[in-house]
Amino acid sequence: MTVLRRWCPNCLGWQDFQMMAAGEKAAVRAEKGPRHYVGDLWRCAVKGCVRYQPAYNARGGGDLPEKFREEKAAAPE
Repeated sequence: MTVLRRWCPNCLGWQDFQMMAAGEKAAVRAEKGPRHYVGDLWRCAVKGCVRYQPAYNARGGGDLPEKFREEKAAAPE
């Protein structure tokens, strides 16, 4: 599993990010619209953090819905 070390604005520190799983990508696509590109989105791997962002743009992301808060970042499918 590939992990990137990136700045997490929610955690206010450097954290491991991993590629988003299919269910997480579907939630982003449902929120942003069917044409939103979700192929390069990474999620903060800290349990309780719902931050996602592109690999090289910390300001280009957002937060997953609250239902993902209690789950640690899932392995991509």
